[in-house]
Amino acid sequence: MLRPRNALKVLAASCVLLWIVDGFLIIRAESPRPALSPDAGLDASAGSRSGTRYAGAIHVHSTYSDGGGTVADIVRAGQRTGLDFVVLTDHDTLQPRFDGHHGYHDGLLLIVGEEVNTSAGHLLALGVGRDVDQRGPLGLPALVREISDAGGLSIAAHPTGRRPWTDWTLEEMDGLELLNADSEWRDDGVLELARALVFMPFLPDGVFNSLIDRPDEAIRLWTHRALRQPVTVIGSVDAHERIPLWGERHLSFPTYERLFGLIRTYVITDTELTGDAEIDEAMLVDAIRRGSCYLVLEGYEPAPAFSFELIRGAIRTPMGSSVGFQEGERIHVTAPSSGPVRIRLYRNELPLIETEGHELFVEVPGPGVYHAEVYQQRGTLLRGERHRLWIISNAIRVE
Repeated sequence: MLRPRNALKVLAASCVLLWIVDGFLIIRAESPRPALSPDAGLDASAGSRSGTRYAGAIHVHSTYSDGGGTVADIVRAGQRTGLDFVVLTDHDTLQPRFDGHHGYHDGLLLIVGEEVNTSAGHLLALGVGRDVDQRGPLGLPALVREISDAGGLSIAAHPTGRRPWTDWTLEEMDGLELLNADSEWRDDGVLELARALVFMPFLPDGVFNSLIDRPDEAIRLWTHRALRQPVTVIGSVDAHERIPLWGERHLSFPTYERLFGLIRTYVITDTELTGDAEIDEAMLVDAIRRGSCYLVLEGYEPAPAFSFELIRGAIRTPMGSSVGFQEGERIHVTAPSSGPVRIRLYRNELPLIETEGHELFVEVPGPGVYHAEVYQQRGTLLRGERHRLWIISNAIRVE
C-alpha cells in the first residue's frame, strides 16, 4: 500500500503526464493541412470566383522604429513565404519610403505606410504618401480626414489588444484589425502559454496556430459599427522580429517569416496588378477600403479560392458591398480545403446558419450585415472534435 506522500507523488506525476499527452495531441491537431493545388477546388466556385487575389502581410515594423530586422530582411522573408505584397508600418515615420524602399522587389510589392500614435490608440495610415500626425489632443478627427483627403486608408490597430482603440465615435475611420498576431496570445491562460513553450521546439507550426482564437470582442465592435456604415476589416501580423532583453540586446523572435505564414489578408482586385508600384498601391488600398478582402489563418492552410457573394439573378455582388434588399436573392459561400470544414454565416453578429462542407447557399431573409466565417474541423483523442477558426470574410450590407 502506498504511503500518502508517495501516493501524492504518483498522482502528481500522472497529472503531469496526462497534461503532456493532452498538450501533444492538441498541438499535433493544430498542424497545417496540405495546401490544395492552385486549380483544385475552383470547379465548385467557377461561376462565382471573380477578381484577382493577392496575399499580403500587413503591419510590419523594421529597424526604422522598434523592429529587429532591416527592410531588406523583411523583403527576403516576404519573398521566401510567397507573398504578393507587404505593408511596412513603422511608428510615426515614413522614412523608409523617402529612402526609396517603397516599390517592387523581384516581384514583391513593398508598400510603405506608418503606424501613427494618437490620443485614441494606434492608427495605421496607408496610401497617404507623406508623414501625418495628430495635432493637439482634439486633433484626431482632423488626422483621419487628412488621411482620407489624401486618398489614404485609416485602420485602428490592435483595437482590443495591449493598447486598445478608445474612440468608437469617430465615423470617418475606414476600418480595424480583427486579428493581430502580436496580440492574440496575450489573452491566453498560463497553462496554454506553458504548453506553447513546451512544444515550441518540436511542433512550432501547431503551437502558433493554437494561440489564435476567434476575436469575439473585435467582431462585436466591427459589426455594431457596420450597422451604421461600411467598415473594412483586415488581419495583421504586427511583426517586429524582436523581443527586448537588456541594453541593445534582443531575441529575434518570432521571425518575420514565421508570422508572414501565420495570418494573411487576401485582397481581391477587379483587374490584375500592373507592375507599377504607385498604381498597384492605389489598387490594393482601394480594394481594402471597399472591404474587398478577407482574413486567413494561413498557418492552417492557404485559402486563395475562398468566395463570399450575394447573388441576384445573373448579378453577383462581392464582399464589401452595400445593396438594397430584394426577395429571392441568395448568399453563396465557397471554401475549398484539403480537409473537412464548417461554414458559418452571421447576420448582425448572430449566427444565421451553418453547414459542414465546402459550399453554402442560403436565401437572404432580410436586411442586415452579413459575414461568413469558416472553421476547420480538428479533433483529438481526449477532447473530441474542435472547430478552429480559419477564414473571416468582410461584410455584405443588405439595407
